[in-house]
Amino acid sequence: MSFKIDYKKLIKVSHQKLIKKILKDVSKNGLPGEHHFYISFATKFPGVEIAEWMKNEYQNGMTIVIQNWFENLIVSDQFFSIILSFNNKPEKIIIPFDSIINFTDPSVNFSLQFEISLSKSLKEETKRKLNQGSFNEEIKQLKLKKNDKVIKKDNIIKFDKYKD
Repeated sequence: MSFKIDYKKLIKVSHQKLIKKILKDVSKNGLPGEHHFYISFATKFPGVEIAEWMKNEYQNGMTIVIQNWFENLIVSDQFFSIILSFNNKPEKIIIPFDSIINFTDPSVNFSLQFEISLSKSLKEETKRKLNQGSFNEEIKQLKLKKNDKVIKKDNIIKFDKYKD
């Protein structure tokens, strides 16, 4: 058996760790200065959760912008979730890091490109992961609980939980 270093995979993993760190920092501290992100992802990638109308409109891929308004940016090991405004309506999306095609911060001319494949083997591997308990728990933690509500007042949208 010969040992082979998979540089492509190592670079992809390190770039994903960088994106996770950046998003975790933003979730804690907000966006600094003029920084903002364009994140493109494959909408058909297993584990992506978007509204039905988005699935119909963006069948192959979608780009989100994290800039002026976003809520509940939650970052886990394999996913991040965020609430963004689409047509003046808040929508929660869940994006696995493996589905990301491009991450760009145009304020500093920084961009990462990823090759992703929806090959049969990748689909099978992702389905296997989805069937694992910890993977499903991560998804559950990222989903809004049924007792969450949106309060809209003037041009401000606030997310609170129902209090009994």
